[in-house]
Amino acid sequence: MLNNRAATVLNVLVSEYLQSATPVASEDIARSLDHTISPATVRNTMSKLTDDGYISRPHVSSGGVPSDLGYRYHVESLPDIPGLPSELRESVDRDLAETEPDIGAWSQRCAAILSGITDNLAIVTAPRAESPRLKRIQLVFLQDSTALLVVVLEEARLLRRLLPFKQRIDQIELDLAASRLNESLGGLDRSQMQTNRLELNSLEEQVKEGSVSLMREAETAAGQEHYTDGLRLLLNQPEFSKGELARELVQLVEERILLDRVLSATPDSTAGPVVFIGAENHDEFLSPFGVILCQYGVPHGVSGTICVIGPKRMRYVAAISGVRHLSAFMSQMVQGIHGSPAD
Repeated sequence: MLNNRAATVLNVLVSEYLQSATPVASEDIARSLDHTISPATVRNTMSKLTDDGYISRPHVSSGGVPSDLGYRYHVESLPDIPGLPSELRESVDRDLAETEPDIGAWSQRCAAILSGITDNLAIVTAPRAESPRLKRIQLVFLQDSTALLVVVLEEARLLRRLLPFKQRIDQIELDLAASRLNESLGGLDRSQMQTNRLELNSLEEQVKEGSVSLMREAETAAGQEHYTDGLRLLLNQPEFSKGELARELVQLVEERILLDRVLSATPDSTAGPVVFIGAENHDEFLSPFGVILCQYGVPHGVSGTICVIGPKRMRYVAAISGVRHLSAFMSQMVQGIHGSPAD
């Protein structure tokens, strides 16, 4: 634990560094504190903070730069994170209200809004269930012996497949088959559908088998649908504007590897944002970054992830506020579609 003076000096140093991205001198800290603490006292305090690992100093006489530990102390010492400023919140809510009422469109728009709020890379995954459940089956007549099978999952995903039949069909038969299957199979996952002992005619059995096959493919499909925005904003940050790190970051984003690395650390609950700073990240590649993650959706049901990736020198208040606001919005949307666990 730091005493009050050390905590004050450290938090001012971090705040100054977030703005300037250059080492912060003792004179600058004293000036920010209206000289309530003398420059000499600030220098002594910075020396102790260096010894304790909260800041680093390229030279004894140079300014200080926060270490991972210093950033962590700064984040933990923040008072209750406020919501977005009222004007910004109203603008965000208006923007989302005007977005097409589709979960994919909302996810994409959230990524764009969040990158704009934070000036960093934002990733939003579309909601999905660990074990997809059937919401309903739809059958659309196409020609004498072919129909379009549409499987609607409870996570608002649509799965489609052309379904050829050996016999001639019409829309009335298809509607009857879909209605009977929906009544018996609605709300079940793939394994439950397979073990259901409902007596079916040949058309209904073929539709059931096609639906189970589509759901199996959905479970094993590589990767999760996601939207990114703000990569250029991140690369414009001084830490990443040049060098091998920027090139590797672009490659990882394009190949979806970054998504997998980040999602592996996503919390299992919707309790709120979690922050990983530097070496706290589970993946060594992410050690130069600050990462904020939040799960949204229905607990133990349909969920997705909202994420901000930036330099450790991130405006944490704005980023956490943005992630929290947008995850609350997405949770409301998911619950509106699927209901709460008690429904």
